[in-house]
Amino acid sequence: MKRFYQEHYPSGKPNKADPIWVIRHNAKILSAVRLKQLTSSQLLMAMVTAPPHRKSGLGSHLLKQIHTELKQTPCYCFALNHQVSFYIKNNFVIVDTPDLPEEIQSRYISYQQQGRKITAMKYYAE
Repeated sequence: MKRFYQEHYPSGKPNKADPIWVIRHNAKILSAVRLKQLTSSQLLMAMVTAPPHRKSGLGSHLLKQIHTELKQTPCYCFALNHQVSFYIKNNFVIVDTPDLPEEIQSRYISYQQQGRKITAMKYYAE
């Protein structure tokens, strides 16, 4: 897992305390996602698909597979602006900054101040 993130998303360091789901083929990780558990919510982080497999539906498939986990506790993500449509197609909605829980809001504001081009989103369980 660590090697996969180092290769495809170096800032997405896996934390053993957070659940991580993967899609593998022939023992090789193709896609992964991590859910950081917070006090009253969770943050979808480090959603990564290996470049040769992007735009093949693996990310959507992975999110469908963890639907139960996503709806158990309010789940948020900070989507890169160019990925907002992907998350909307996968049951996330855009959330205004004042509507974010404090523990998420402070992270979001900090990331924006660092210059990250992100949009706060929340999983909407159907």
